[in-house]
Amino acid sequence: MNIMFDIHTTTEHIQSTAGLALAGEIAAKIGLLGYTKQDKRVLGHPEILATLFGLYIQGRSKYEEIKLFRHDELFKRALDLRYVPAAETLRLYTEAVAQSKKYALGKIRKANTALLQKTDLTPISVEGRDYVPVDVDVSPLDNSGSHKEGVSRTYKGHDGYAPIFSYIGAEGYMLDCDLREGKQHCQKDTPEYLRRNIRTLKKLTSKTPYLFRLDGGNGGKRDSVVGSDGRLQHTSLNRSNGTVVYRRVTV
Repeated sequence: MNIMFDIHTTTEHIQSTAGLALAGEIAAKIGLLGYTKQDKRVLGHPEILATLFGLYIQGRSKYEEIKLFRHDELFKRALDLRYVPAAETLRLYTEAVAQSKKYALGKIRKANTALLQKTDLTPISVEGRDYVPVDVDVSPLDNSGSHKEGVSRTYKGHDGYAPIFSYIGAEGYMLDCDLREGKQHCQKDTPEYLRRNIRTLKKLTSKTPYLFRLDGGNGGKRDSVVGSDGRLQHTSLNRSNGTVVYRRVTV
């Protein structure tokens, strides 16, 4: 089969990452790109969060990869950056922001909540009733050979971290997450983590009850801590296929 190509030359600058413009617009609307005086005072260089965001949405997680965008006008304008930092500067400023981790994470979670508030969450049907699912589980990472702080033996039998994730809706949108040491048991700190999930859920507009689905390792009386404050109600605990399911959960 013969294929004819029509080739044109141009002096225009062609970008392979045009989606950055849309991502930047979304980030601006949910407050990720806006910097208050407090942001600058506490974080020092809050624009680093936008720089990292620009890398992560392209699946890039290494500081050195910022070199690809040092002179990229689209990257700078889409993320409302004054300049694109060098790899060494990015690493240095990220470490500085990490000194105010609680504040930085609060800003990120606030932006994520704002995004979820604009999203329609698809429910699932359980025994004739509709629920918005909230799936919570630990997913061990394989960091074998690494000497990073917190890397230790996971229940999967390799060295790494054991972060916990919460996904919401049938679509599986990210609700929240926490980085944990690999050796940490999945139940440790989970009640407080779930309370934080619930505080976020209260800010969403869904009128449909939420159904929490947890791993079997989260079973037992310790889970009752989450429901004892009256924010959650559950009438039965079903262990099937290694999964703990709270029935009739409302927030």
